[in-house]
Amino acid sequence: MVERDRLEDDQAHPPRRALGVRVIIIYKLAKSGLQLVMAFALFRLASSGLAARAHAFAVTLGRESASAWSAALTEALSTATTPHGAHVVSAALAADALLSFIEGWSLHHGYRWAPWLVVGATASLVPFEIRDLIRHGWRPTRVVILVINVVMAVYLSRRARRGHRGCSASTE
Repeated sequence: MVERDRLEDDQAHPPRRALGVRVIIIYKLAKSGLQLVMAFALFRLASSGLAARAHAFAVTLGRESASAWSAALTEALSTATTPHGAHVVSAALAADALLSFIEGWSLHHGYRWAPWLVVGATASLVPFEIRDLIRHGWRPTRVVILVINVVMAVYLSRRARRGHRGCSASTE
């Protein structure tokens, strides 16, 4: 018998997914939607000329800043608010939104390769997240994002390995 690409059999009602998988699907799809809205808003901001005004405001703030953290913040803001910077950030957000959508969609549809896609995409970013923690400080949001990504990758890789072993045993 030819092995199917989906995890479910030809049943009228496929088995209910584990709570962890459902949470990851919701997270990936919600993240995708939010990133797409942000990408579109940033693109419109850059295209309308408001990015240039925001850039001028950030440069003015940078000249008036008294502390190191506010100077760093205004520097990052002024870089991101140039029209080119806003378009680059918008494109990056849109690309990440597309990847998150594909991850959530493939998990939702129960494809065998879906957990491995999420594991690969998520785990590949962990070294960069750790580098950013070391370079830019241990901020709670960065730590939470790192922990969520590691937990997601470990959880899905264990489930995928277990599912693979179950398929191998049933085909023998």
